[in-house]
Amino acid sequence: MFDNLNGFPSFDEPAWNEPDFLLSYLISSLVNVGGAPVGMTLLIKGTVLSGTLMSEREYLDTLSNIMQQQVRDALAGLPKKDRELAEKAFDFRDLTEDYYPDTEDEEEESGPEPLLYMHLRNPVIVSPQPVVSFSSGMFPVMRIRLTSIDGWMLGASMPEDLDDFMLGNGGNDIKH
Repeated sequence: MFDNLNGFPSFDEPAWNEPDFLLSYLISSLVNVGGAPVGMTLLIKGTVLSGTLMSEREYLDTLSNIMQQQVRDALAGLPKKDRELAEKAFDFRDLTEDYYPDTEDEEEESGPEPLLYMHLRNPVIVSPQPVVSFSSGMFPVMRIRLTSIDGWMLGASMPEDLDDFMLGNGGNDIKH
């Protein structure tokens, strides 16, 4: 493992390419299964990103609703049966990656697979400046690959002066 001169594992080692097991567990237990909205601040390749975690089921349900509405609007001139088939193609609700036991007694023998993605509602790029918010978009949720996260902390960060932030003036102080 420590075969180079610096004493650090090689970047080819699996540990560098796997998501943080603790972050994955928190997302799975608190957010995906428990449904708790959790504020999160992330460090990704030098960028500080903040927002509120949302469950993958809520993400997939909302994404499905938005995409199906787009299909209904775009294909309004087609027969109802054809529109329904097209809408069905954009139903992502069954594409969950997390493990959801049907009963409290049910357990998976080997345990759930590690998560690959998290979903951050109303993401805000806090740093580098200027602050950028995506909350006014049609679907203000960012899907983030867990292996791309360099660091994280519980709690959403936002500018000290929220009025300045909402007016687009930024604000350099960060509130945790």
